[in-house]
Amino acid sequence: MGVSKYYVVDERALASCGLNMSGSDDWTRMSWTTVWTTWLALGIICVFSLSKAIFFIWRRPVVKSQEASLSTIAKVGSAASTRVTEEDLAQVLSVLSQDDNGENSQWEQVIDKQNDSVSYTAKRRDPKDGGATEYLSTTVHENCSTQVVRDYYMDSDFKAGWDRTLVQHKQLEVCSVTGTEVGILVKKFPLMTAREYVLAWRLWEGEDESYYCVIKACEHPDAPNQVKYKRVEVYNSGWRIQKVPGRAAVEVKMIHQEDGGMQREMAKVAFKRGIWSYVLKMDTQLRRYVSNYGQLKKDSVNAVSLAQKVPESLQATYGLGSNSRQEITNVGYQREGSDKRQLGRQSSQRKLAKGLLLVGGAVFLSQGSASLGAKIATACIVNRAMRPEGSSNFLKRIVDRTRVHRVRRDVL
Repeated sequence: MGVSKYYVVDERALASCGLNMSGSDDWTRMSWTTVWTTWLALGIICVFSLSKAIFFIWRRPVVKSQEASLSTIAKVGSAASTRVTEEDLAQVLSVLSQDDNGENSQWEQVIDKQNDSVSYTAKRRDPKDGGATEYLSTTVHENCSTQVVRDYYMDSDFKAGWDRTLVQHKQLEVCSVTGTEVGILVKKFPLMTAREYVLAWRLWEGEDESYYCVIKACEHPDAPNQVKYKRVEVYNSGWRIQKVPGRAAVEVKMIHQEDGGMQREMAKVAFKRGIWSYVLKMDTQLRRYVSNYGQLKKDSVNAVSLAQKVPESLQATYGLGSNSRQEITNVGYQREGSDKRQLGRQSSQRKLAKGLLLVGGAVFLSQGSASLGAKIATACIVNRAMRPEGSSNFLKRIVDRTRVHRVRRDVL
């Protein structure tokens, strides 16, 4: 027989611990309250943990862009308002005006290429103080307007979609008084540490829908140095966008200096080999930008929307009026046209001389009284004279050889 064990529970002992076994309803109600409270606490903990996990998993490590807000707009007297000044604009205008007048003879020609859509020329010079190489370039885009080109050059959001080197850009501050904008950019290059740029830029509007921009490297409290990037501390750039008179084209003339930490000669080679392909890509994307221009957002607060007029003193000093630019451009066209006309006259004279020589040679060769040696010599002379440029020294060599033989004969 099995032995049954019975446990006797003293109700008075349970009552002393706060439990009353006399009412089953009270016991059931207490149990369900405990269960629901436990599950509710566990649910809150799970939701909180899941939300944090989703936030850390899905948040983007690189902020592509950030619209200006009231907290990012600088007030009067802020640091952003003094980072790019009118004196900086005057220095850029001085270099560009010297190039317009043909006074930049110290520049070395680097590249000169063009197609039906875009043309590009670039010159360079090494400063005497040993600083980074400076580049002076001129880009002409066909069939577009200055406003579109201005917005295209300043639209970092659009550029991030096609320029693989640009991996991050963020607006840090905008000055509502001067229109100076401060931002950070990160660019990646093959086999190199990513470069970080903290830049300040400012736009001015001139006459006849022309635009001027100055960009400089700077520091900002919201952009401290990061170990994983190399900070570019030397960056000076300025450009002018204006119409090409008599054509549906826009000219962008730029002065640029940048020290990205690369050896000078290596940087020169990299620029010369890669700049034309980059210009072609820029022009291709410009055409896509033009087709979508009406759909782009233009109500943001930035340097473009806050651009100011070029000061009258600088307009007078550097002749920024439309008449002055037209005069300079017309002088260039007149020189180019006169050179072409002069070359055309020389070419016509050369063709006339060759034609007369050919007719005279044919008449001489048709004469039966001429000796065989004279006919052969005449045929050789006519043949050489009718060749392309570069073979015109043949007659001179014949005359020189005749003189040498004559001198030798006289000596003997």
